[in-house]
Amino acid sequence: MTAEDEFVEAVVAEARRRGYAIEQSRNGPQIDFGHKKLHEAHLRALYPGILTHEADVASLIETVAPGRPCTHEPMKAILAEITER
Repeated sequence: MTAEDEFVEAVVAEARRRGYAIEQSRNGPQIDFGHKKLHEAHLRALYPGILTHEADVASLIETVAPGRPCTHEPMKAILAEITER
């Protein structure tokens, strides 16, 4: 398993732990944040840049998945949790 695979698994697992629905799409697992979703391809496109200390999570998400502002804060919280471990 690659570090990228581990990142995707960790994000999905933490999202599930926080109560977000995880659905299966043609692009792999996707996290339903209520109004918008991020799928595995989005997460892979965010890796590894989103893990850097100076990463602007909102800007990075807008680059790979435009029009999903409701995902920014939940992803920040998920990233804080998985990077703390």
